[in-house]
Parts: sequence; C-alpha cells; structure tokens
Amino acid sequence: MKIGVLALQGSVSEHRLCMELLNMDVVDVREPSDMNGLKGLIMPGGESTTLRKLLVNSGLWDAISGSDIPIMATCAGAILMGESDDVTFEKMDFRINRNYYGRQKDSFEKDIRIGNNQEFRGIFIRAPAIVSVGDGTEAIAWDGEMVVGCTMDRHMALTFHPELNDDLTFHQMWIEEL
Repeated sequence: MKIGVLALQGSVSEHRLCMELLNMDVVDVREPSDMNGLKGLIMPGGESTTLRKLLVNSGLWDAISGSDIPIMATCAGAILMGESDDVTFEKMDFRINRNYYGRQKDSFEKDIRIGNNQEFRGIFIRAPAIVSVGDGTEAIAWDGEMVVGCTMDRHMALTFHPELNDDLTFHQMWIEEL
C-alpha cells in the first residue's frame, strides 16, 4: 500500500520510518502530483500557520481540500482537520484550540489513555486540544477527560506526536481502516 507523508515541515522522517516498519510503500509529498496513487496521507505537526502557507504555496491546499484521501494528522496537522478560529480543511467534526497547552516551553510527555484502558506515552509539543467532538467523530485517546485523539470516517487526528516513540499503535490503527 502506498502512503504519502506531507514533507513540508515537521516529523517527516519519523512518520516515514513508522510506515516503513509497517511494510508500507512511502512517498514524500511536496506537490500535488506526489499524491497520485496514494491510499492515505500523513500530515505531520509543525507550526499550523506556516504549514497552511506552505500548503497554499505548493498547490497542495486545493489538492487536499478537493480530495477524499484518508488523512492521519498529528499536532499542527490535526489543527487543520477540525474547526478552529483559522481557516482549516474541516474534514472532521471537532473543534480544536490551537495553543491549549501553552507555549513551546510548556511541552511535556505523559501517559494517555486509549481504548480498553491501555496506556500510550503521549508527547505533546506546543500542543493543541480537541475541545469538543461532534456527531460522527469518535474519541480514541484521552488525557484525563480531555480528548487528544479522534477518528471520523477514515481520518485520524491526534494532538500529540505518536511518531516520536517506538509504539506503532496509532499508525497501525489508521492503516487498518484504509
């Protein structure tokens, strides 16, 4: 299966490695033609305003907006998937607060809860938070009562960075839905 990793900023090589460990064929996506033949697209974190500008300038904003390709989005990528005070793709029904956890210096790691009360080591870097989840969106990860991960259709949005630890749980979960 051919998976693209948006290669404009963020943890591109880390997401690429996760997909390679899951035996996926991985392509770096820098322009619209790179999306040809993909079964899914990973949208890494970074800085959401910069990411938005890079997407527009590369022509990928329109390509992704007009596509029904399944997306796994982390951190800044997740900001662009739901509703916020800025322009987003609005491909998922949730509202996100861009700088909920604070500034860069407020970044942290902690165990979060996922289905069946399993734990996952969440790495939150200047992280957003999902402040409300709408119909059709399913919460899949929590920091206490705060939703930090959700799915809708074949999309997944995570406010943390699963690619920065050795656990492929979320990448595997997403691949299984493609």
